[in-house]
Amino acid sequence: MPKSPTNNIVRMAGLRNRTPTGKRSATKARKLAQYFAFGRGRMQEQMERPQRGQWLDQSGQVVTHEAVLDWVNREGKENQFTHQFILSVKEGALTPHAFSQAMAAGGQLFPEWRLICHDDSRYSHAHALAFGQEEVRIKSETFREWWLRVREALEKEQRLAQDQQQAHKQEQQQALAVQQAAQMQTDRQEKEDELSAQLENDALTIEQEPQHGWGWEW
Repeated sequence: MPKSPTNNIVRMAGLRNRTPTGKRSATKARKLAQYFAFGRGRMQEQMERPQRGQWLDQSGQVVTHEAVLDWVNREGKENQFTHQFILSVKEGALTPHAFSQAMAAGGQLFPEWRLICHDDSRYSHAHALAFGQEEVRIKSETFREWWLRVREALEKEQRLAQDQQQAHKQEQQQALAVQQAAQMQTDRQEKEDELSAQLENDALTIEQEPQHGWGWEW
């Protein structure tokens, strides 16, 4: 793919859903889904960890990991190919729904998919799985059009997230400034009250002291 000025990454890889003897198999796709949800390791090790994120379908609806595995088993056996994707942004952090919106912007080349977002690495990113009967070549014009639309959508989502983060930061700064100003006013009032009390105390002390006149004393 040609270089792009956008600050995001969209990559795809494919695998054939067949055993070495040519039998239909969803094993590789199922292992991918399991890895995306729980990381590396044996099944027992994986299931001892919390899930790394929520799965979303192509409509943006949350789906369980068990439902994803059922879908993978069914689609992996019915389709020739599994397509796996990674979508990543270099700046800021996107929500799962933002990644889902970007994936959906690609159109009908991959009409059905499952996506999971990860925030436990240097860059915010999401993994996705889709299936098809035909191999998708990354140098094809069809894939290039899909790729450009997804990257453009990712860039838009990234700018929106940055604007929201900047607005939130400004709100926090304004709230902090208001809090600091209120605290300064409170401190000033306490000092004024303390000084006023001290002056009243000094005046009372003076009134209570014996008065001595000037001149001859009898």
